[in-house]
Order: sequence, then structure tokens, then C-alpha cells
Amino acid sequence: MKNILYGTTALIAVSLVAGSAGAAEKIKLGLGGYWRAAIQVGDGDNDAPSGSALATDNRSHGFGRESEIYFSGKTTLDNGIKFGVMVQLEGETSGDQMDNSYIWADGSFGRIEYGETWGPALLMSYGRVGEMIDGFGNFGSHFPIGTGTPNGLGINDYGGGAGLASTPETKMNYFTPRMSGFQLGLSYMPENGATNSRGSGLDSKLGGTTANEIVDVGANYTGKLGSASVKGFVNWFTSETEATAVGVASGKDADGYGGGLQIGFSGFQIGGKFTKINDIGAGGAAIAAGSPGTDRETYTLGVQYNTGPWGVGAQYIRAQQEIIVGGVKSTRDDQTEYVSVGGTYNLGPGIKLFGGVQFWDFEDSANIANASPATEGEATVGVIGTKFSF
Repeated sequence: MKNILYGTTALIAVSLVAGSAGAAEKIKLGLGGYWRAAIQVGDGDNDAPSGSALATDNRSHGFGRESEIYFSGKTTLDNGIKFGVMVQLEGETSGDQMDNSYIWADGSFGRIEYGETWGPALLMSYGRVGEMIDGFGNFGSHFPIGTGTPNGLGINDYGGGAGLASTPETKMNYFTPRMSGFQLGLSYMPENGATNSRGSGLDSKLGGTTANEIVDVGANYTGKLGSASVKGFVNWFTSETEATAVGVASGKDADGYGGGLQIGFSGFQIGGKFTKINDIGAGGAAIAAGSPGTDRETYTLGVQYNTGPWGVGAQYIRAQQEIIVGGVKSTRDDQTEYVSVGGTYNLGPGIKLFGGVQFWDFEDSANIANASPATEGEATVGVIGTKFSF
């Protein structure tokens, strides 16, 4: 890993030196982003008996919105190397108000990104198609039952830092040029949670946290098979779980892999993904040394059809995670299933309408013999909304 970092650092230095004599214009920032909102109506409650203190008793309707503003710019030096910057501002109050804040260089050597961003497991991913209810499904912040899922298991079919930390973190990415349809990507992130301006310094290795020193490797392919388009990817990652003190054994290190494939023909897109994360723990907590490992698997299947301004699609996702109870694995896994059926219509440049129906089912390992009905639930939710891109 050190050799990889040294090589990448040297590449940046060479790029800077090679472009120092250029007469390119100074980088000027432009604005972009989106604003999306939706109205939800339906039924979503946990399985606790109606009228009991554990019943959720949710409303039958709700509003949702989310927006971001992008500040981006680039310049091209006389030698053809491009340099740029991206900073994304959350449109609502957030614990990480500015995210995806990074600089990049692009040339015949490939692309280098440095800063707070995602890694290859997300950026190189293919196979997730069919979700037309924009921003309200996989890896989204919207859940129909209260403020979260009753079993605590959301749906996120990404690996790497996107699957472990679920937020963009300070890292270095390198992507090769695409050759004969193939591209490789490599990412390294020293410290989980290094999302602010301080970033990751020479931090202590005794924080007891998971998802540190993540190495995220991906490869994808885009091409044609006859008249059909083919896109596929594979991903592997590993990370480190820190000890809490010198001489104390650290918890299990989380790692995993995934892959996906999608095929397009005559307006149709059909695709699927699979992600496996080993020793992920529950709620992001480290698995203690000597304890059984807990794994998470996520399966995604989808199909969509687009013609002119119209698009329709359907998607199915199942996430399941092993849970430790009393020092041993439960005989049941936590499981969340999600189905969406929806459509979109482009009113004009940057203005899209979307709508559809979501079906959710939450099962929990704690509810063996119906002992914890509040940790399980179902929901059927209709969604209609719009997205302005600018």
C-alpha cells in the first residue's frame, strides 16, 4: 500500500511540474446541483398491537425534500492535463454541511481524485436499474416507518466505504484510462470519519472504530454485444478495526466484495447486483475479538424502459444481516425487503416528474416466536415528486 501511495504521489508531482509552464486560465467556479421533493401517502407501522405503547401509529401522509448545490470548475493546461475542483453544499442543515469536496487531475495517465468523495465501490458500480422514485429508495435517507426502519437494517447495495461508512470520506482515488472497454480503480482511506476540514492527520490507531485504512479496488467494463449494450463491474475491499488501547485485541476487520451486470436493448435496461460485507457488525459497532463474525448480503434486481421523455421501471432489493445474541449468532437474520414500481416524465431540460409505489417488509432476529413485534413491520407507500437539476 505504501508503494501505491508513493507512486500516486509521484504521479501528482509529475503532473504539476509538467503543467507549470502552461498559459491556462485560472479555475473559475460554476454552479450546479438539484432540488427534489416528494409527497408520500400510504400505510406504514410496526407489528406491535394497535393501541399498545410500542405501536408506531404513524400518519398516512408526509412530505420529503432534499437539495444540494455544486461548486465546480476546471482548467486545461497547454500539455492537455486537466485539473478541477468539486465542492457540494447540502441544501438542508446537515452534520456534514459540505460533502464531496475534492480536487482532481485527468490526463493520459488516468484520473486522480483527492479529498472527501466516494470510492470505486460506488463510482464504478453498474447493475442497479429500475428505481424510478428518485432519491427515495436504495441508499436514501427516506424510510416510511417513522424516522427509520424498525429492525435497524436499511438497504444499501454498495461495498467499500460507501457500504461501511455510508458517507464520503477523505481519501485518494486513482482510475486508469479506459482501454478496450475496461477500467480499473483504486482507493485508499486512512481514517473513518475524516470528513471535515481537518481531514485525516496522524491520528491515533486506538480509537476502537471500524472501517479504517480502507483499500477499495474496482474494475468495470462498458461495451457492445451485437446491438445490446453491456456494463459490468466487480469490487473488493478490506479495512482495519482499531483496538481501544495498547495491548488490547482489536475487533474483527471488515472486508467484502461485490459485482453487478446490466444489459440494454431497444430502450430496455435489465440489471442486478450483489454485495457481501464480512464482519460488518451491528449499527457500525466493531465486533469484539473472539466473537462470531456477522455478515451482510444485499441482492438487487431491476428492469426499466425508457422512450422519449417517459420512463418506467421496477426494482427489488433484499438486505439480510447476521446478528449476535448472547455471544452467539441468532437463528434468524435481520432482513429488509424493498420493491418499487414507478415512472418518470421529463417536462423539459432539468425538470423531471416521478412517482410510484414502494412496498417494504422488515423482519428482525429479535422477534423469534413473536416476542418483539415492535422490531418488525410493513409499509405500502405511494410517492409523487419532482426533481429540478441545474
